[in-house]
Amino acid sequence: MVVEVRERLRLFHSADDLFELVSDVRRYPEFIPQITAMRLLDEREEGGVRAMTAEARVRYKFVTERFTSRAIADAGARTIAVSFVAGPFRVLENHWRFIALSDGSCLVDFSIRAEFKNAILQMLLESNRERAGRVLVEKFSAEANRRYPVTGDPSRDLAEEINALGQ
Repeated sequence: MVVEVRERLRLFHSADDLFELVSDVRRYPEFIPQITAMRLLDEREEGGVRAMTAEARVRYKFVTERFTSRAIADAGARTIAVSFVAGPFRVLENHWRFIALSDGSCLVDFSIRAEFKNAILQMLLESNRERAGRVLVEKFSAEANRRYPVTGDPSRDLAEEINALGQ
């Protein structure tokens, strides 16, 4: 069964900085402990759109796996779409969208769909469904706090602006 998770949250960094952070796949092992190695197999850029194929080695509890994915990072649209190429998944897709808000902060819209071929890995994923997306976004948020200046005004309530962005 495909597990689907969506996270939408406001981060106090610019949309461009957050896009740069998430599209910098080479550095993932520096701040995501579960990713023990990352190797870029192919990278091409045309018109602000970068296509990357990367192999990641991941360790979670007693499991170590390797998988290959393809990412399309569109700087103009501030979106990143990731799809599965090879490895332990039946399905792996994730999407990032970075929306600049009026105070300079950013609405991060992240979704992931995943299903493992292995029943044990699938059970681990399903039992951690609620944490899966949140933990990943929190790792990126912590790294953004380390790398980039804070932007936006935490005291400003932008709920109406965010709601106007819709689904």
